[in-house]
Amino acid sequence: MGLAAVLFFGVAARASGSVAAGLSELARAGQWRRVLEVAARRGEQLPLSPEEALVAAHAAAVFGERDAERRFLELATAVPGPELAELATVRLATTLAGDDPERSAELALPLFGRGRPTAVRAAAGDAVAGVVAARGEGALRGAIAAAAPRLPSEAARRLELALAETAGDHRWQHLERLLAGSTRDLPALAAAETLLTRAELPPRARYLAAVTLFDHGLYERAAPELEAVLGGDGVPGHEAAFQRGRCAFRRDRWQEAIDWYRRALALAPAAARRAELALHLARAHELAGDLDAAVAAAQRALREDASDERRLFLVRLRLRRGEAELATQGLVRLRSRAARGQGALLLALDALRRGDRAAAGALLAGIDRAPHAGPAAVLAAGLALESGEGGTALATLEREALSLGPYWGGEARALMARLTEAERQAWRGRRLSAVEAAEGPARWRALAQWAVLEPQGAGLDELRRRVAALTAAPDLHGGRLPHGLAGELWRLGLEREAVVWDPGSFPRSEPADARWTAARFLDQGAPWQAIRAADGAWRQLGAEMPTRALPADLRRAAFPLPEFAPVRDAATGAGIDWSLLAAVVREESRWDPRAQSAVGARGLAQLMPATAQGVAARLGRPLPGPSELFDPRTNLVLAAAELGRLLELFGGRRAPAVAAYNAGEAQARLWLAQCGGASCTDGRFVAGITFAATRSYTAEVLAAAAAYAELGSDGGPETAAAPTPVSG
Repeated sequence: MGLAAVLFFGVAARASGSVAAGLSELARAGQWRRVLEVAARRGEQLPLSPEEALVAAHAAAVFGERDAERRFLELATAVPGPELAELATVRLATTLAGDDPERSAELALPLFGRGRPTAVRAAAGDAVAGVVAARGEGALRGAIAAAAPRLPSEAARRLELALAETAGDHRWQHLERLLAGSTRDLPALAAAETLLTRAELPPRARYLAAVTLFDHGLYERAAPELEAVLGGDGVPGHEAAFQRGRCAFRRDRWQEAIDWYRRALALAPAAARRAELALHLARAHELAGDLDAAVAAAQRALREDASDERRLFLVRLRLRRGEAELATQGLVRLRSRAARGQGALLLALDALRRGDRAAAGALLAGIDRAPHAGPAAVLAAGLALESGEGGTALATLEREALSLGPYWGGEARALMARLTEAERQAWRGRRLSAVEAAEGPARWRALAQWAVLEPQGAGLDELRRRVAALTAAPDLHGGRLPHGLAGELWRLGLEREAVVWDPGSFPRSEPADARWTAARFLDQGAPWQAIRAADGAWRQLGAEMPTRALPADLRRAAFPLPEFAPVRDAATGAGIDWSLLAAVVREESRWDPRAQSAVGARGLAQLMPATAQGVAARLGRPLPGPSELFDPRTNLVLAAAELGRLLELFGGRRAPAVAAYNAGEAQARLWLAQCGGASCTDGRFVAGITFAATRSYTAEVLAAAAAYAELGSDGGPETAAAPTPVSG
């Protein structure tokens, strides 16, 4: 090569690198129109480098310029390094699916295997699924079917649905096989809808389709299908009858549920299953108001197959019937310490309801095992304060401070606020001395014990200052950058793309790294990822420290508010506090608008389709289809309205309203009545929730609402700059 050629190519390379850096800076600033202008001008002189083309392709996608995006992606597939090349390839395959399906499938199929980011593999599967759905792709069908199991499970299910729906004469068998694998995801619902269009559908396939409808909250449609398959070949009669009863139960039709549960119980072949069915029957009887029948069914469940869960259920029924002595005898048969602790807590709450404070105090004092020791300590401290025994109350709270958790920590701080100022100052002095005397991890724990019980004010500010001094501050402009595909995209200025395509490659091995990552996820509109990273940082720092004492960046990542205006507007329209709505969304979906639960709840606030339609009808809005619940604003408006209704139903009391949002209003009314009705405090109500999942849910929501309210009051969402939009 001559000197002139060497000089020419050297200048060209430097120019290309300079332009690539310039495009990256424009991309990092979000100036996508400018990216396209520079890329077009650059392309008139020298061919764009593959990296430049990838940046330009993203800019074209922002403006929906599909032809330009495709041209740039064709260039980008030659980018050095497999990570970026595979990303360009899968994006190109997606754009080609409609016009050149064979090439689209050929490009995407090699990307199914492991060793690549999950999002890349899922996109490859979805590109091929689109090709199959549109064309069937007979020539490649065998290769596609063989490769499908190599995909992530959700993407594999979407591709299997496309293959099943285009399977010709074997379509129905393939759809049935898809439901046999799972009835709980969106591909299953689509398969069930298709199956139910067939006039002559075998009973087993109809049964699976009906169960799918139930799992997606479509109870009215599921019920007649379940009735139609009873006694059919391949259909377990007791399960079909049980599911039919559950359709009635979910619609608060207790007697109808009882009749179907009895039928299921008579058909069930195994003792363990009969015990489960008898417990469901007991719950239906209880909600119907027939405690005698509920006790009889609970006793049958124990005879069929005894367990601590069933023994505790019978203990609670005994207490509802005023049979405290029989309930106490039932505790003797409990085997696990956790179950005995819960049983003692139920007896203590019943004693409080009856006004027997001495018996309640004695029972609470004997509960010393997690997870009930913390709640018991807070309730016991409350009794001590009411008796004027501030010192006893304080000692009780200090003993269990590190096991209280966010909700019970808040309840404990409310008790601390009732101490005299002199008592609090003396306690604060002791805590400060303990901190100064401790070193290393012991100092962290001493600070945590202080932080759990410190009320708002100057004491909390001092705590945060001391905690901040023990934690490494993240470098918000650098940090340990992502590796792999995420690192390459980050270097190109495609920071949002890095989060979308490869979140697993962001650094988290050290607390400072996880804090940096949490902030980046929040910046780039992935609050569900931010919460996970913030939680990881918190646990690495030491999870005994309550999040309220952690640095502000971690608190905001742990309790994100991606778009305040829709939350505020929905809450205002329903007459509720925005912080409660935000807390429900955080607990339900972690702010992921595409979230779907195993029981068919959808979207930000995880609304069931039937619930959403009932709320919409009450508001005079068009009835939303299941897929419309993934729209963030629709979901927020309907969820806020439902929360408002529940708050009004329970006289503005948050704990039963939140519990009802999770477990149904009938069950929440039952817990409230057993707690003592108007005399029941929120703490006693939460402690008395007998469903572990609902008890945890209610506590987490109430604690998150307090955290959101605090963040909002010290420079929160009203003043936050450029909130990240909620997006799918």
